[in-house]
Amino acid sequence: MNGKRPSMDVLLCLLNAFEVPAPDHAAWQETWRRLAAAPSAAHLPRFDEVSPRQLGIHAAIVTDDSMGEMPKYVARDFDHALRNSISTGVERGCFVLLTGRSSSGKTRSLHEAVHVVAPNWPIFQPASTAEIIELLDGVRQRIIIWLDEMERFFDVDPQLTKEHVIRLLQFPAIVVATLWSDDYLKRRAPRTPGGSAELKNDRRLLDLAKVVPVPAEFSGRELAEADRAAQTDSRIRLALEVEDAGLTQALAAGPELLHRWELAPNPYARAVISFAADARRLGVRSPIPDHAFESATAGYLTAPQRVNRPSRWLADALAFGMEEVYGAVAALSPADDDEAGSLAGYVVADYVAQHIRRTDCPPRSAWETLISITDDAEELRRLAAAANARMRYCHEEQALRRLSQLHGKGAAELAGVLFRSGRDREATALLRTHLEESPGDQSAGDRLRDIAELAQRIDELRAATAGGNVEAGQRLAELFADGGRADRLRAKADGGSLLFEEDLAALLADRGAVDELRTRADRGKRPAAEALAELLATHSRVDSLQQRANAGDPAASRQLAKLLASDTAVDSTAVQTQFIHLQRQIRSGDEVAARQLTTLLFDLRDETELRCQVDAGTFQAAERLVALLNADETVDRELVNRLRAHGLRADGVLYMPQEV
Repeated sequence: MNGKRPSMDVLLCLLNAFEVPAPDHAAWQETWRRLAAAPSAAHLPRFDEVSPRQLGIHAAIVTDDSMGEMPKYVARDFDHALRNSISTGVERGCFVLLTGRSSSGKTRSLHEAVHVVAPNWPIFQPASTAEIIELLDGVRQRIIIWLDEMERFFDVDPQLTKEHVIRLLQFPAIVVATLWSDDYLKRRAPRTPGGSAELKNDRRLLDLAKVVPVPAEFSGRELAEADRAAQTDSRIRLALEVEDAGLTQALAAGPELLHRWELAPNPYARAVISFAADARRLGVRSPIPDHAFESATAGYLTAPQRVNRPSRWLADALAFGMEEVYGAVAALSPADDDEAGSLAGYVVADYVAQHIRRTDCPPRSAWETLISITDDAEELRRLAAAANARMRYCHEEQALRRLSQLHGKGAAELAGVLFRSGRDREATALLRTHLEESPGDQSAGDRLRDIAELAQRIDELRAATAGGNVEAGQRLAELFADGGRADRLRAKADGGSLLFEEDLAALLADRGAVDELRTRADRGKRPAAEALAELLATHSRVDSLQQRANAGDPAASRQLAKLLASDTAVDSTAVQTQFIHLQRQIRSGDEVAARQLTTLLFDLRDETELRCQVDAGTFQAAERLVALLNADETVDRELVNRLRAHGLRADGVLYMPQEV
């Protein structure tokens, strides 16, 4: 009644006074104990009592005359805005998120800002959403919630939600967080029909934040500030001498670590670091045990290197990875399992994980090893998502099967993988079995109903395909790939709806479906004719446009005239400059850049680079690759259908169903 938790004695008196049944007393007492153990200002440290390293600030290079745990802070252009945003939290709470690449200075800038605004506030560093929920159940208090590496709170159970943060702001709490640009881009992606509930939650949560982008490169004014700081700080002076990296990256010795990887003394040392970096990129953040390197690195080596491995190859490779650069930072660091003297495995430096092998898909040995050693449900989900983005659907299936076996989760997602590959009956059987054991799984129930609604249409198309109808086979493959979305649009468009005709034309153009657009255009469908002409013009198909213009197609005539009037020569230098710019924008968190990059590659018909982007897991690269192949009328449609259904092997070769 006075806003404070009563003592246990008072609680028991209240239970008796309100005649709470005796069997219920134990539950009330357990709740009291849980709340008593929840974080409170009484036993939390003040912000200025916590060391920078405990808050997640990278270890910095050291020099002979360096002093203190950190180099001098170099003021950034966004500092004033950042500190103003945090200042609002003193009275009414705030949620501030810094986004940027690894080693760009996000956490250091956040530390400096909070230290100026609220140095004496208690700070809480939750390890999970569950700890935040416990805090919410306790007494309101002025508090700093420190969420460095916020990705830890996504794809977990329970998830951090917008509602949790709103309740924290009412304490008031200063909620501050950091997030890699790639992760922010993925979770703030534009809404898509049928998008997962998890991504919708992530988007709502991130929409609540005041986002402060942290550029990896320093501006002219910031570099001038760094020059002044270098006069009294030898670490900054040394970092400024590094020509191929930014100041913050050099301070964290990132470039030197990359050079060590590139110039590793043998292929085994290079393979060990490559695997650790790939594991982090694929979503595995737990330490990697010794035995995992034994099997995983096979795919990074040639056959002679595997056969002729020295007896101490792994010990020597790990020792090389753990050698510190400038006495502070190493490519690999040993990690314990919360027990003194124990070794759980090894973790890779952030900068290394983010900057090597970005356009290579990890080999099969890496996927299978990570899936086999990973027990954590959230990491298995991240592995599955990483495999999906790279069109490695076979490994997506493996990760989801292990998730189902270990945790009884992921049935809906696994059924989606099976359905996409045409195994609808297997997907149905899986969902029914799962729902018998977990009848409350709404996502699995929804998936089963969706498949059941398509069953009759699937049977019709299968029968027509068996009878030799090629178009029916194409429609069946498409239905499995998109869950019947295009099929439903066709039915409504063929019913005379101009609105749905326009939606269908846009969808077909986005998928590069030249053949069907031409068929519909020839039937007098104006939206299809417009979309077809624009698609042909994008790919400079002058002959096709001329043919349609001669046949009286006004849309083709307009696009042909524009194409002939423009300078169609491609400025390779300008394209390369744009490509590099978009790559940088993606890394800095621009949510439009990934779409622009993959669209640019589609327009340039650059299949090779699109495949590289698929291997790197770039947002929308897989969809654009399929669309590019679809738009090429010389490509075997059966191969395109197989690609959509089964994806690629780790080595980039088309995966065949018999390999399942």
